[in-house]
Order: sequence, then C-alpha cells, then structure tokens
Amino acid sequence: MASRVRVLAVVALLLLAGCAGMGGSGDASEAQGGGDGAQMSSGGDGGSSQPVEADSGVDAGDSGTVRAGTAAADRAIIRNGRMVVEVTNYSTTADAIAARARASGGYVSDSNRQLHRDDDETWYTGYIVVRVPSEEYEPMQSMVSEQGTVRSEETTTKDVTDQLVDLEARLTNLRERRDRLRTFYQRANSTAELLRIEEELSSVQRDIERLQAQKRSLEQRVAYSTLRVEIHEPAPEPSAQQVPYHERSLVSAFLSSVTDVYVFTRGLLVTAASLAPWLVVLAVPVVGGRRLLRGRSLPLVSRRGGSESAPEGEDSGDGGDDAQQEPTDEPDTESRDDDA
Repeated sequence: MASRVRVLAVVALLLLAGCAGMGGSGDASEAQGGGDGAQMSSGGDGGSSQPVEADSGVDAGDSGTVRAGTAAADRAIIRNGRMVVEVTNYSTTADAIAARARASGGYVSDSNRQLHRDDDETWYTGYIVVRVPSEEYEPMQSMVSEQGTVRSEETTTKDVTDQLVDLEARLTNLRERRDRLRTFYQRANSTAELLRIEEELSSVQRDIERLQAQKRSLEQRVAYSTLRVEIHEPAPEPSAQQVPYHERSLVSAFLSSVTDVYVFTRGLLVTAASLAPWLVVLAVPVVGGRRLLRGRSLPLVSRRGGSESAPEGEDSGDGGDDAQQEPTDEPDTESRDDDA
C-alpha cells in the first residue's frame, strides 16, 4: 500500500512538472510574440524608431568619450619641449620667460648666455630651461612664441604609468615583508636570530627608500614639464665687398698708406719700448765683463814691457844714431840731385 502511494506521488510530480514546462513555453512564446508585435509597430511608424536609435548612439558615444578622456587623464605623462627663438634683445626675452615661469608656479632650472663679437658688432646667444606645471606647458609655449620668430619647436612625451604602477606594487610587497619581519623580530628568542632579522630589515628598508625616491622623481617629472628655450639675437650682416686695389681712388690710397705708415711706426716704437728693459738688463753684464777682462790684461802688458825695456833701449839707442844719420844723408842726396 505504501509503495503504491509513493508511485502515485512520483507520477503526480512528473505530471505537474510537464504542465509547468508547457506553461513556461507558452509564456515565452507570448512574450516573443509581443516583442515581434512591438517591433512591427515601431517599424510601421518609420519616424519613431530612428530617433530613438540615434539618441542611444549619441549617448553611447558620449559615454565612450568620457571614459577615454578619464583614462587619458589618469595616465602619467612626462613632457619635454625645445624651442629655438630669434629675438631682438636677449636679456629682455630671458627675463620675461623666467618671470612667466615663476608666476605659473614653476622655476628656472638652468640657463646660459654667450657673447659673440665681430669687429665692432656684438650679439648674444644662449638658452634658458624652465620647469612649469603640466597644465601650464602649452600656455608657456604660446608665451615664448610671442617673444620673437620661432625657428624650430618640438615636444616629446613619455608614458610612465606602468612604471609607477610597478613601483607601487613593489613598495606594497616590501612594506608587507617589513611588517612581517618586525613581527618575527619581536618574537625572536636568540641573539643570532635577532641579528639576522635586523639585517634583513635594514636591506628591505633600503630597497623601500630607493623605490620611493624613484617614484618621487617620476611623479615630479610628471607634475612639472620641462621646456628648453634657445634664444638667438640676429648676427650682424657681413660688410660690403671691398673695392679692388686698382679701382681705389687716389685720396683713399694715400690716406690708407699714411695709416699703414703710422701703424708701422707705432708698432716699432711699441716694440722698442718693450725691448728697452731687456737690452739694459743684458747690457749690464756684458759691459761689466768687458771691463773686468780689460782690467786683468793691463798689468800683464805693463810687466812684459818693463822687463824688455833695457835691451830694447840699447838697441834703440844705436838705432837712434843711425836714424839721426840717415836723415842727414838724405838732404845731401837731394841737393846733389838738384845741382845736377
């Protein structure tokens, strides 16, 4: 009896399940049919379906644009720019750029200026590097463009979002490891274990500080864009071509020759004036040396002359008589010739 009741209960449950399935399919078919009717009615009214689709498309486009703009705003972008500007006055332009950078919340990181000279003409060239907040980068470029003629302009960007995310993840892991090491340090029971954990803590702390410095550097470069402005004053135009020598006028040739003579004479005088001290310095030892040698040679000559004076005197005495006689003979000879 009990078994029959159980069989009947199972059969009843199966019948109820089948009826529920048929009812569900009927409801689904009715829902589907209702949907088709709605689509047909909207198709019949040609002016009502298209605006609805158009509105939905605009909404989808706007939402996509908003999401793209938000994603772009969330990116970490480093911008570096370079501009070459030709201006009439270097100092005025450099001061204006520096003042604008400070007014916008930035600063001047580097600058350089060089003076060029050609005969009597002078001009300056150089550069100034400013760092301004990222939102002030384009206004800064516009301001620089108004200072003179822009000869070249370029901007480079670098996306460092992934680097910042990686650094943050590594910092999170290192901080968690540092917390665990601190817990182990408090629970350590031996001195050796304390020393080992303390050494690991120091290493982890160094890594954390290093990554934090890298992250701050990237964030600083993202927050402040860099613009290098190279400033050039116009170089003087080359002088007119000189007139050939044979086509010059007589007056100009004479004046040029006079100028050359004056320059040559002045050069000689300047050279003589510059050499005079050296000549004096060199002449003193030369004159002193000659006098010293002459003073040493005179006593020797006098000694030799005194020792040989007596014999020579005797010979000279005889020779003197001969010399006296010889002149007496000469007049006689001459007189004889005259008589003849």
